Amino acid sequence: MGKSATEGQDSANFFKASTYNETYWDDYMAARAKYSSDFYDRIFAYNKTHNASQTQGGVAHDIGTGPGQVAAELCKHFDTVIASDTNATHLAIAATRLEKAGVKDKVTWTESGAEDLSSKYPAGSASLLTVAECLPLLDVPRAMDTFAHLLQPDGTLAIWFYGRPAFTEPEFAATCQPLLNEILDLTFAKVIKGGNSVHKAAWKRATDTLESWLDNVALSPDVWRDIYRYKWNAHLPMPVVGPDACDFAIEPTSSIDAETEKVVTEEDPRFWAESWDVEEVRRFVECLIPSFEEQKANGHYQHIESRYLALEEAMGGKDAKRAFTWPVVLILATRK
Repeated sequence: MGKSATEGQDSANFFKASTYNETYWDDYMAARAKYSSDFYDRIFAYNKTHNASQTQGGVAHDIGTGPGQVAAELCKHFDTVIASDTNATHLAIAATRLEKAGVKDKVTWTESGAEDLSSKYPAGSASLLTVAECLPLLDVPRAMDTFAHLLQPDGTLAIWFYGRPAFTEPEFAATCQPLLNEILDLTFAKVIKGGNSVHKAAWKRATDTLESWLDNVALSPDVWRDIYRYKWNAHLPMPVVGPDACDFAIEPTSSIDAETEKVVTEEDPRFWAESWDVEEVRRFVECLIPSFEEQKANGHYQHIESRYLALEEAMGGKDAKRAFTWPVVLILATRK
């Protein structure tokens, strides 16, 4: 009998790809949201406005770099970029991709969990920190202490996350979105349910943080100033999974200080817009799980195929493309 989807995995290790597989990462990047130039421009403009003490060129640190797409963008704006990740395989993939882009020589690579970077770098070692698509997986209080340590005074912290893709055409969304949600829940239930207490606690922490739209991430006014929380499409669910995938209650909370933080919301069905057919939807789902092909070979996901067939029909056929957008949150803050 094949291994269960949770056997041998804890949530801290779940999103680590254990083998060097460029095909997987090519598919992963094709299936992910594409960060737009105006999104990056918002971050760089904030940094320029608030970070008067930044030296020419500066040092940017991309935490949880994964395949390195954010680090590659930072290389266009900074003389030195640090790319850190808890997984050596991720760093190897990122190094290959950035070498192809011709910017590898600008980058210093560090294998470390985000929470432990204080032991790797001195205080004030970076003028900009980017933390993309990984904060809910971290011990957030420890990570925030580390970010405060790494940033120089007036340095910029940029944290962002995007969640579940959403159909935007009303005539299709009402039928297609519930099917996609069901597929995601069925896929992740195999991973989330049945783990040990550490596994369960980590998944609950991550899911609660996403359900909270990162509002539960506390930014102390003693440490941070000029705090902005930008939210695009906040009417959509942020977690990739819903209650049916979980064996715990999902409980959103908020640590927002209304006196020191500004929340800006915008509903935009064209934000990071995608046009996908059903196979591209499948690619998105399957690339969320690095071990998906192995688990599928062990017979774990055959029961979902009927839902994909229903989704294909609801989308208008195998080759029909439907419009999607994303729920996105971006936190910007300046180190005092």
